[in-house]
Amino acid sequence: MMDKAPVSLVGEMSVMDRSGHKQLKWNTDRLDEVAVAKETFDRLVAKGYSGFGSKTKNEPKQLLNEFDSTMEEVVMVPKIVGG
Repeated sequence: MMDKAPVSLVGEMSVMDRSGHKQLKWNTDRLDEVAVAKETFDRLVAKGYSGFGSKTKNEPKQLLNEFDSTMEEVVMVPKIVGG
């Protein structure tokens, strides 16, 4: 019996900003797309954004300490300034 090929997943990052939101998608078997998504995540965290993600869109989001390309959905939220 032959092993099945690994399933390729598509992840989606929503970036909340003043214009509403932007979306970035990556395919887990495309290293170039994963690299762009990781660079975007890291750049936004350095700017003060928080990332929340889940393995499936139906699961509750959890705070991410680092980029995980296997997340189906990631939401990047800017620091909220109150007053």
